[in-house]
Amino acid sequence: MDFRTKVDIGKTGLAMSHDDDFLLLGSCFSDSIGEKLVNGGFRCVVNPLGTLYNPASIASALTELLKPTGERDRAFFDWLHSKADHDAALTRDYDYVFVTFGTAWIYRLKASGLIVANCRKQPDRLFRRERLTVGEITETWAGIITDWASHNGRTRFLFTVSPIRHKKDGFHENQLSKSTLLLAIDGLCGMFPDRCVYFPAYELMMDELRDYRFYAEDMVHPSGVAVDYIWERFQEEFFSPQTRQRTSEHERQRRKENHITICTK
Repeated sequence: MDFRTKVDIGKTGLAMSHDDDFLLLGSCFSDSIGEKLVNGGFRCVVNPLGTLYNPASIASALTELLKPTGERDRAFFDWLHSKADHDAALTRDYDYVFVTFGTAWIYRLKASGLIVANCRKQPDRLFRRERLTVGEITETWAGIITDWASHNGRTRFLFTVSPIRHKKDGFHENQLSKSTLLLAIDGLCGMFPDRCVYFPAYELMMDELRDYRFYAEDMVHPSGVAVDYIWERFQEEFFSPQTRQRTSEHERQRRKENHITICTK
């Protein structure tokens, strides 16, 4: 008897390799997968402006970073994550853009209407809290994908929803948020079937790893074991046996280097 429900990821047809270039944007789950890719020897840019959670802020960051530095909206950068770098730059020379949506809840400056990625510890009275709609998310990201395709026809967008629960929003509100994100991504994958795929990190955590032993001490973030398992399923879907072997070799070398560094301190 099988005592767990295994998520069927389905076949996307994508075959990633170490010759590909990756851009990862979004919530801290992008950081986790980005670290795995880097340790596996892949060429990656991971959250160049820090961790971003809502689709609107991720989209705005991507749009601004693709502009020449002299044409950027400095006011927008001032409301980005604390890692914000006015001179950070991106090209469109990526084979895969990995985007993790964390929440559909946003904070908008009442004075200007700007959606902020970081409230910078300013008083609550300056902001209006809203939940993005499915239509708002799909419209914004459809524009980005279409624009990107006109410059680089080979790029594929890999979307996922962070399995991290935003309990400060409230548990019911978190479920509404995650549902909004899932519906928006499903819409984008339907609109751009040759350019967008979905990886079910959220479902893997909620359905396969539903026990609290797979959570960190805060009972919200996935534990290291959970991230390792999701990473394993990621490799099963997107890596050939040869790519997996090469990834393992890089990981062993990275562990060896880290061990040497620790021992020599």
